[in-house]
Amino acid sequence: MESRAAVVPTVQAPEEAAIRKLMAFTPPPPPKALRFTSHPVARALRRLGTQHLYADTADPAELHDLLRAREDEHTVTYYEEVDGNTTNQPLVEKVFDRLLETEGPGTIRSWIQTLQKENPKLGLQEATVIVYSILNARLGWEVVGRFALGRTWHVSLELHTALGADRVGSVRIGRCLGRAVPGALVKVAFTPDHPHAFLIARDLEEQGIAVNFTATFSARQVVAAALLSNPHRTNIFLGRLNEGLRAQVLGEHILLEAQRHMRRLRARYGLHTLNMGASVRRAETLMITAGCDAYTVPTAPLKAFLAQQDLVLEDRTDADLSEELGVDAQVVDAVGGMSRIRRLYEVEPEFVEFLVALRSSPEFARMDGDALGERFERAGFGDLFYRPSPEEWLELRKSKLPDLTSPLVRRIPLDTLMSLLAIGDFTNFQERMDAKIQGILEPW
Repeated sequence: MESRAAVVPTVQAPEEAAIRKLMAFTPPPPPKALRFTSHPVARALRRLGTQHLYADTADPAELHDLLRAREDEHTVTYYEEVDGNTTNQPLVEKVFDRLLETEGPGTIRSWIQTLQKENPKLGLQEATVIVYSILNARLGWEVVGRFALGRTWHVSLELHTALGADRVGSVRIGRCLGRAVPGALVKVAFTPDHPHAFLIARDLEEQGIAVNFTATFSARQVVAAALLSNPHRTNIFLGRLNEGLRAQVLGEHILLEAQRHMRRLRARYGLHTLNMGASVRRAETLMITAGCDAYTVPTAPLKAFLAQQDLVLEDRTDADLSEELGVDAQVVDAVGGMSRIRRLYEVEPEFVEFLVALRSSPEFARMDGDALGERFERAGFGDLFYRPSPEEWLELRKSKLPDLTSPLVRRIPLDTLMSLLAIGDFTNFQERMDAKIQGILEPW
């Protein structure tokens, strides 16, 4: 078994300082003076216990339109309760051409020349990952510079998908992002084919880097993340669950169950993890689940929620929606019965006991991903992970939603399957952006 010191770079690589310097950016000042005001509905949500309300977008223009309460020739007033934004590969791709044009091919090539002085063996793929990460950091700076000013603004920046297989590289780039961009939450995706995702998140948190652990779809996944990694945020991608399994409020019920588990875990083990409702497709979700720790919402449903000025909200964190899930009967049959769907929101006490024992064991500090996967397997919880064959990856990358006619929907637990589909979807977007970067860098 590898020692932890051999796996995790706590000492900076020679090029790390150069990467952080390239990530540093002085954003232009806001075009107008900023003021802030409270939104009555968002304020009511905060009073119920919601600590953060983020917008799912990488586009500053979308944020401006969402947050603007009023504007005149000299001043713009923003709603103060929305205090961050989250990005991912699909969202970054929407603004990616602008990022490339803003920096220009010459500037991007100069970044590589600078890095090659520190690491002459730098290859094209590694250079592509670094360039994407620098652009991502500069996007974060742009948003922080425009919307923070005098208040804390959290911007979630997702690691390049190729880093999912690279624990050392993930920690290194995550550390650069977290230290270069004010208010950054580094998004570490749950990779069922690489159990070391939990270790990446833990290692970053232990080095003072706030992590947003993402691409998760069940209560057991976020419980595992909280106990093994203690990230600042976990997520339930509830909209994809409802859409993929043709349900009414399945995703909302899973979020509420995960919220109740997180509340107990924080009280008992002193964790700082906040659970977040993500992939929100409709304003009603915030009403149905009001009071959860945090939400990240695309601009359209968040704007619809904020438009309801006279809405009366009540704490829903103890609500039981199990009799209202509305899962399509054909879906229940296709996936192999309701018992498989219940696994999305039920967490066995034995699973929690296993995780608590594992996190406190001396060997946990020294484990690599393979050893972690083996421990899960021996304890009877190995189905949290799955390593697809190349043929299965081709199928998984066809859509972010499950193919209910595929054997995979019965072969793989639904949360594991949904996480793999998310990784495949993000990778599709990542590869298109990589091709544009490599078009600038070639000939290598």
